[in-house]
Amino acid sequence: MNNLKVSDLMIPVVEYSRVKEDTSVHSAMLELVKESEVKNLSHPHRDLLVEDANGQVVGMVTMLDIFKHMEPSYFKLLSKNPSGFLDKSYVQKVFKDFNLWSEPLKSLCHRIGGIKVKDIMHSPEQAEIVAEDDNLDKPLHAYILGVQQPILVRKEGRITGVLRLGDVFEKVRDSILACEIANTENIKE
Repeated sequence: MNNLKVSDLMIPVVEYSRVKEDTSVHSAMLELVKESEVKNLSHPHRDLLVEDANGQVVGMVTMLDIFKHMEPSYFKLLSKNPSGFLDKSYVQKVFKDFNLWSEPLKSLCHRIGGIKVKDIMHSPEQAEIVAEDDNLDKPLHAYILGVQQPILVRKEGRITGVLRLGDVFEKVRDSILACEIANTENIKE
């Protein structure tokens, strides 16, 4: 796996789901469904690349971006320093204190459907971008440390592709399965 490059597993931008900045979230979701049906993808895209008027990738919208914007109270929560964020009692307290998901899902969906993609997209930070010629260890490290997926791929200053965690995992799985391991359970002494 050390000799595999990001470019070996990335999905080129031209093959990835893309929308313009002024597209509504509702229209963007329709595009994801339509593209999945037309291309008959075994692993459909769940994230969108966002392009400016010149076709340059300026951001992305992930599943988490959608969820967070459906329940805006998360922005109040995330603006604080959640030092014990994964502690069960803290999570329950926050859920109650911020009254999260108190509205029916349908009304939360109506809140986000007409919003423009540019208003919910996030511009990738440096940790969310790798170079085409990087080894796979760099994005694997980023995923393990919690970088929101997918990771964008760049060459010569332009976003050229997308690297999804699931695609990397499939390669890791295939590498593990290709190894010959002595079956010690069936060896009799």
